[in-house]
Amino acid sequence: MQTIQTIGAASCIAGNRSGCCGGPMALRRSGLIGILARHHGLQLQWQQVLQPNPAHSTEVALARLLRHIRRNIQSCITIKQPFIFMGGDHSCAMGVWGGALKAVKQQRNFGLIWVDAHMDSHTFATSSSGNIHGMPIAALLGKADQRLAAIYGDCPSLDPSRLVLIGIRSYEPAEERLLKSLGVQVYTMERIKQVGGLSLLMRLVIRRMSQRCHHYGLSIDLDGIDPNDAPGVGTPVAGGLSGVALCRALKGLGADPALVGIEISEFNPGQDQNHRTARLVERLIGSIYGDRWI
Repeated sequence: MQTIQTIGAASCIAGNRSGCCGGPMALRRSGLIGILARHHGLQLQWQQVLQPNPAHSTEVALARLLRHIRRNIQSCITIKQPFIFMGGDHSCAMGVWGGALKAVKQQRNFGLIWVDAHMDSHTFATSSSGNIHGMPIAALLGKADQRLAAIYGDCPSLDPSRLVLIGIRSYEPAEERLLKSLGVQVYTMERIKQVGGLSLLMRLVIRRMSQRCHHYGLSIDLDGIDPNDAPGVGTPVAGGLSGVALCRALKGLGADPALVGIEISEFNPGQDQNHRTARLVERLIGSIYGDRWI
């Protein structure tokens, strides 16, 4: 039975919906662990569920939470243990992948596949809402403004040529301009259809990652999936990826030694319907790391 280090962050302080802070604990308390053991030969070894300090301002609390996340991720990679990070809102990605970049040490050795409905590439200077969960990619790419850089901390930047966004369908002009100027590969839902579907695209992306990077990670914002399959998210956007297609496209990915770990974010149990999203999380994990997919 394969053991996967599992870390959670019960935080939604960087978003505009409160429910996703309950996602990690809901998954931990559910029958997820038993199901994965029985059906997929996996043992999730939960380390802890981190939380922001409510006594601090949002930006200070988030910066400190990201430091804790970063240390946990660095530790997993250093001891060569694959990890699953169960996030609250997607700002946690700054801690997860900032930690991975620190552990890998050399910028050009690390790549990131980012599944999402949104580009998450705002800064405080471009965001009309000021919601930090819409800013992690800008920070990871080293394009943060002063306030965002203070939250991200002293972390390396991700090479834009080693970042791929998949499932995009809701974004704003400032985000698109930034990513285009950096040459980031962005696959909108329309473009996925044009290249022959998700499974073919994922094979091409993973092959490219393996050729260009010694290590890479996978970040899945559940709103990248169509709300019919994953209704339990904070910001659902119609017309997304099929949950079944995503599971099939990622089948067996955990066997790739270059994959350091995965992040699953924005699960909002209060918005779930008949546990569809929670069951999809189980299938995603089982598909990526398990011995079979059901």
